Amino acid sequence: MRQYVLLPALLTLASFGVRAEPLLGQDQQTRVQLVRVDSIAVTGNTRLATPAVLSELGFRAGDEITYTVVQRGVQRLMATGEYDDVRIYASDDALGRTTLTVNLVERPTIVSYRFEGLEHIGSGAIRDTVGLESGLPLSPAAVHEVGYLIRAELAEQGYMAAMVDTLLVPGDRPGLYRLVFDVSEGRRIVVTALEFEGNEALSDGELTSAMSVRPEGFFWWETGEFRDDDYREDLAVNLLEHYGQHGYLDFQVLGDTMIVDPTTGKAKLVVRVEEGRQYRIADFQVEGNEAFPTELLQARFNPKSRSLLQRLPLIGSPAEKGDPVFNTHEWRDATDEIMQLYRNSGFLYAQIDPVVERLPEGDDGDPRVRLTWKIDELNQAYIKLVGITGNTTTHERVVRDRLVLLPGDVYGDDRIVSSYQAIQGLGFFDPVPPNEALAVNPDDQGDINVTFKVKEKSTGNIQFGASLAPTVGLAGFIGYEQPNLFGRAKSGRFRWLFGSRSNDVEVAYSDPAVLGSRNSLGISLRNSRDQFSFLGLGRRRQTGGTLSFGTPFFGSRWTRISVRYSLFRDQYDADVDDLDLEQRELLGVGTRSSVELRLTRDTRNHPLFPTNGSRNSAAIEFTGGFLGGDGDYRKITFESSWHTPIARLVSDPTRTPIDLTLGLGLIGGFIEGNNPFYLERFFAGGVRYGPKLRGYDELTITPAGHVPQDAVGFSQLDRVGEAYFILNASVGIRLGGSFFFNAFYDAGNVWATSHGLNPTDLLRGFGIGVSLVTPMGPLGIDYAYGIDRRDIVGRPDPGWKLHFRFGQVF
Repeated sequence: MRQYVLLPALLTLASFGVRAEPLLGQDQQTRVQLVRVDSIAVTGNTRLATPAVLSELGFRAGDEITYTVVQRGVQRLMATGEYDDVRIYASDDALGRTTLTVNLVERPTIVSYRFEGLEHIGSGAIRDTVGLESGLPLSPAAVHEVGYLIRAELAEQGYMAAMVDTLLVPGDRPGLYRLVFDVSEGRRIVVTALEFEGNEALSDGELTSAMSVRPEGFFWWETGEFRDDDYREDLAVNLLEHYGQHGYLDFQVLGDTMIVDPTTGKAKLVVRVEEGRQYRIADFQVEGNEAFPTELLQARFNPKSRSLLQRLPLIGSPAEKGDPVFNTHEWRDATDEIMQLYRNSGFLYAQIDPVVERLPEGDDGDPRVRLTWKIDELNQAYIKLVGITGNTTTHERVVRDRLVLLPGDVYGDDRIVSSYQAIQGLGFFDPVPPNEALAVNPDDQGDINVTFKVKEKSTGNIQFGASLAPTVGLAGFIGYEQPNLFGRAKSGRFRWLFGSRSNDVEVAYSDPAVLGSRNSLGISLRNSRDQFSFLGLGRRRQTGGTLSFGTPFFGSRWTRISVRYSLFRDQYDADVDDLDLEQRELLGVGTRSSVELRLTRDTRNHPLFPTNGSRNSAAIEFTGGFLGGDGDYRKITFESSWHTPIARLVSDPTRTPIDLTLGLGLIGGFIEGNNPFYLERFFAGGVRYGPKLRGYDELTITPAGHVPQDAVGFSQLDRVGEAYFILNASVGIRLGGSFFFNAFYDAGNVWATSHGLNPTDLLRGFGIGVSLVTPMGPLGIDYAYGIDRRDIVGRPDPGWKLHFRFGQVF
C-alpha cells in the first residue's frame, strides 16, 4: 500500500515555534490528477466532532477530486481559526480504493489572558478593543494586534521603547493554556531640549511656544512629557499654523531627529525647517455679495486696522512697506465669521470660497497675495415647522413661550441656539447632547424644519432636616417646593422652620401666565418667630404677606414691569440686657405697608448658571405715608449683571459644551425718609444676610468700615446703613446642569445715609467658589481673601475666610 501527502499546512506561527512546510512539488501535482475518494478519516480533533470537520472540508466520500479541491478544503479548515496545521494523506488498498486521512493539529485553547509589566495604560481597554475572550482557540492575529496596540498606546504616553513578549502557560488540563503578555515599558521619554534648524524670522522660543511638546522646565507643569501623537500634530499642523500667522505660506518641516539617552530616558529634539518668504496683502476684494454691502464684509477682515505693535516687522525681517502681512489664521476666522453672518440672516445654503492668489514679485522683491471672497448667496431659508419632543410632563406652550424662532421666520443659527438655551433655562429639563437636542432638516423646497428634543427631570422636592448652630439653636425644617406645578410652570412652595429659637411658616404661589396670558401673579403668606442673638436683637415676630402682579413692558419679550404690595406686622422682644433706650425704641412694634414698582429686563440663558445674557433691574418701594402703617420712606434699589462666554473649553458635538464665562455685576440701593424698621436697612459682609461680600465675616462691613463681630464698644445696631453699593467680577465654568466653579472679585461698602454713598470707597475681597444644585436647594462653598479686614483695635488684618451658602448660587 502506498501513501503520499496531498497537501501540507499553510500556516506559519513563528512566535510559537510552528514550522511551515512547502507546498507539493510539480511532479507530485502531475502524479495526482484525479482521485476517487472511497473513505475519509479524521485524526487529531478533540474540540470538534468528525462530522463538523468533514462539513467544513467541502467534499465527501465518493467524490472525484483533484489537488485543487483538496487545497480549497484545507483553506476552509484553516479559515475556521481552530488549527495550527492541516495535512491530508491518501492511501490505496489492494483493490485500488483510496482513503484520505485528515491530520489536524489544533490550536491551544486560551482559558485566560494576563498582562504583566503594564502600568501606564489599562489592560481592560486592550481586551475590549481587540476582543479577547476566554475559551477560544489562540488567534495569532489577535496576539499581533495586542502587541501593536500596547506599543502604540505607550508611545503616545512617551514610552517609545516598549517591548511585548508572549508566553503560553499550560493549564490544568491538556490543550488548555493561559496566555501571558509580558510588557517591558522601558523608560519614559522626557524632552530636555528642543532645537530648530533653518529658522531665521522666528526664534526657537517662539516656535517652542507654538508646540504642545515642550522641554521640561523649572515649574511643576513644565514636565517635558513626550506624546507621539501630539508631537506629530506639532510638526504637521501647529508649526505650519504659527508660520501662517506671520505670512510664511511656503513653510515646511524638512525633518526631525530625536536623540535619546537609553539610560535616563532624556531626549533632545531637533526640527529642521524651511521658512520660505513672507507674503503681504496686495489687494482684498469681495465678489457676489448682494445681501450685505462690501464695506461691511471687508470690515470683518481688515489687516490695515491692526495696531502699530501688531504691524511692526519681525526682528530681522524687512521693514514695513505699507502692505500688511498676510495672516492665515485671521483670514480663516474672518471667513468663518462671514459664513456665520450669512447663516444668521437666513442664507443657510450660501457658499463662500476664500481665494488666495499668489502674485508675481513686485519691484521691492517681496511676494504678495490677492485675497478674494467669492460668494454665492443663493436663496434665504425660512422656518417651516418647529417641533418639540420629550416633554412628557411640561405643557408644550410653556416650552414654546421660550422660543425666539417661530414658523415663517427667516432661518438663523443664533436664534436656534438662543431658543435651546432659553428652554434649558426653565430648569425643568436635563441637558441633552447638542447633536441630539437639535434636529435641523430641510424640506424639498429648501425651507427648514426644526425639532427641539428635551428630557424631563424631577422638579418637585420634599425638604426636611435638622441643624444645631449658635445663631439659631436647635432647629428643624420641612417643606415642599414645586416650580412646575401641573406642568405649566406655576410655582408652589410650603416651608416650616421650627426650633427652640425660631418658628417660621411660609406658603407661596406664583403663576407666570395667568389664564394663558403673559401676565404673572404671585401671593405669599408668612408667620415667623426668629431670634438674632448674634446681633443683640432678641426675638422678632413677623406676620403678613405679599401680593404681586407683572406684565410685559409695552409687549416686550424680555422686559417686564411689576407691582408688589406687602403688609407685615413686626414685633421685637428685646430681652437682651445691653440694649439702651434708643436701641429698644428702634426694635418696637411696627406695621409695614409697602408698594414696590419694579422694571426688569432679563435675557440670561439660565436663571442659576448663566453663560450669556444680562439681567438689569431697578425698583422703588414706598413704605408708610399715604399707605398707612409706620414710617414714611422710599427705598430705591438697582442691580445689573452681565455674562458672556470668553472661551469654549469643550466643543465636542456629542457632549454639552463647556464655556469659560465672564460675569460682571453691580448691586446697590439707598433709603430716603423716616425708616423705623431696623431690618429694612442694608447689611453687608459674608454670604448669609443681605448682599454678599466674601472674605469677611457676616455683617462686619459697616458704615465705619470693617468692624469684627467681637469689637468692644461698637453697637450692633450701627452695623447697618441706609445706602450700599457692591461690585462683582467673576470667571467661571458650568459643568453639566448643576455644578458651577468660579474665581471672583468683590468690592463693596455700606454707608449710614444716602448722602454718604461713595462708589470709590469700597472694601475688597477675592477668591474661588463652587456651587451645586441639589434636591434640597442650591449649595455653595466660597474661599475668599478679605483684603481690607481689620482686627478689633483697627489694625490691618487681611486673611482668608471660608463661607458656606444654602439657597444661593452666586
